[in-house]
Amino acid sequence: MELTDLIKILHGDISHIDTVDESDMGLYSMRVIVTPVEVKKILLAYLSGELSANDLTNWAGFLCIRTEYVSPRHESNPDYYEDMWYVVQCLSTPEIDGEVSEKQVKLYLSELDKYFK
Repeated sequence: MELTDLIKILHGDISHIDTVDESDMGLYSMRVIVTPVEVKKILLAYLSGELSANDLTNWAGFLCIRTEYVSPRHESNPDYYEDMWYVVQCLSTPEIDGEVSEKQVKLYLSELDKYFK
């Protein structure tokens, strides 16, 4: 697995998730930066029909459990990306946080709006 594969997953290539070798210790030294831009793109891909609700849940779950996906620390507020990661976490657990739907995804997009002002 290469860094480019992890980046492809970040950008919505869900099929790459199945190629991850969990025993590849080299993965843990890789870092992929996640920002609200990537999360918003994935949510918009769902709304446009490019990704299914299941794809979105699998994508979010993968990001949540993989230590390779990180966000930069904001200098004045180390919790700056907390709301973004909360959205990703909610997407990963529809059985707890509610079914992925167009209405819910639009609410998540509005939660990300603060990052684009």
